[in-house]
Amino acid sequence: MKIHVVREEKTVRLSLSGCDAIDCANAAEVKAEALRLLGEAPDVVIDLSGVLFLDSAGVGVLVGLFKNARLRGGRARFCGLTPGVRSVLELIQLDRIFEIYDDLAAAVRS
Repeated sequence: MKIHVVREEKTVRLSLSGCDAIDCANAAEVKAEALRLLGEAPDVVIDLSGVLFLDSAGVGVLVGLFKNARLRGGRARFCGLTPGVRSVLELIQLDRIFEIYDDLAAAVRS
């Protein structure tokens, strides 16, 4: 999986591509790379439009990114959720905790 990064003032945008899942096979690598790319930025927008599936390890990656932003006094916003990812987050009710937007433009504007 590749993580593309765009920095804008205090906000970092991450887009994941090159693999259709965040699961036990790649979760540790994805989380470590994403946190490295975030650096000290308090706010992050995570574009998940390239992710079709999450297992519990993948959910752990998203929770870790969310917690990292909160610990820095910032926000984590998620966008571009595919039906498979959205259904997992709704099932475990993280859609009530995470800031979720339909697309990247809406997440950046918020």
